[in-house]
Order: sequence, then C-alpha cells, then structure tokens
Amino acid sequence: MRRLPYLLAALPLVLVTACSNDKPPVTADRGAAWVVPPGAATEPPIPSNRTAEATPAAGGTAAASGVTRCHTGGLKAETGGVESNAGVLYLSLVFTNKSAGKCSLTGYPTVSWISAKTGKTVNKPFTPDTGPAAPVVLAPGAKAHATLAYHLPDEVDPVKCKPVNVKGYRVVPPQESTSILVVGSTVACSSTGINTGKVLAIIAGAK
Repeated sequence: MRRLPYLLAALPLVLVTACSNDKPPVTADRGAAWVVPPGAATEPPIPSNRTAEATPAAGGTAAASGVTRCHTGGLKAETGGVESNAGVLYLSLVFTNKSAGKCSLTGYPTVSWISAKTGKTVNKPFTPDTGPAAPVVLAPGAKAHATLAYHLPDEVDPVKCKPVNVKGYRVVPPQESTSILVVGSTVACSSTGINTGKVLAIIAGAK
C-alpha cells in the first residue's frame, strides 16, 4: 500500500495537521493501479471491519420505555481508534452522553468532510451501510460509536479524486438537525461521489 506523506503522521485526535492551502500537492505515482481508474465513475465497495466488533444487535441495548433519543446538545463527538487495512482507513466516531439522563441512539449519523479553506461541506456525506441498526441506550457518561470507512486518497486516481485539505468533519446524530464539528486535519476527495466512504450503524461502547 502506498503511503500518503501528509496523512496519519500524528494522531492527537486522529488526523494530521495539514497546510492551510485547500489543495495539497499530489505526489503519488501516476503509473499506479488506482482504486478509481481513468474513466471509472465509482470505486470498489469498501469492506466492513465489523467482524472483530460486536454487531449492532449484540452490542446495542434495547430501547427502554420512556428513554428519549439523544439530542445534539447532550452529546460529545470525537474520533477514537484508527485502523488501516488494504488501503481503507477505519475511523471510530465516538459519542459520549454528556447530559444528566439516559438517552438512546439508533441508526446512522450524517457525516460530512469540511473544507479547511472555505468551511463548507466537501463531497457528499458518508453513505449509510446496509447492516442492522439496533437502539443503544446511553447512561450519563456512557459511550457508543459508529465506524467511518473510506479509501485513502492516495489509493484513488488524483484526477478523479481532486484531493483537498479538510479541517475535520461535521456530525449530525440520528434524527437530529444540528451538528457537531470534530476537528482533525486530513485530505479528502472533493469530486462529488468519488470516495465518499460509508458509515456503519452505531453500537455500544467506544473503540
């Protein structure tokens, strides 16, 4: 697997500090076999890494009667563990219930990269996975996580990818309308529909 010189050099949150310029240099070998070859519209499917995790049905706690859904204002969102396998990066998006009462998370958060230059959304949001999504009840201080998966930009044809620097990603919890910005600079594809990645259903615990 080729390495990005500007990705994963340091992980205080998960992602490296990138230049303030919106367009990073493209240094990868253009003779390589890209994930998105010239002329192709989409890349191969991104495999799930959930074989080593509990499934939503096993890891989730059935929603108890009277437990309301978690609202954005009562949640903290941050990046947890980071894994890389066969050119795919897996980020753990961790939610913590910072409210004084129990609340429930079910399904998939909406996650979008944010441009370091403009502060606007880059590309389309991560695509929700098709797996099961069970409710997870969070006591005060408890955590849950959703996995974000996408091809490393170095693995994608730069002409198709159009890589840009991002300052992090915005997260909208399920059924909510307001977002949380998770800060951490990296590089993402800006071409619409190219390497949008996918998000797995929220399950109990941090990773």
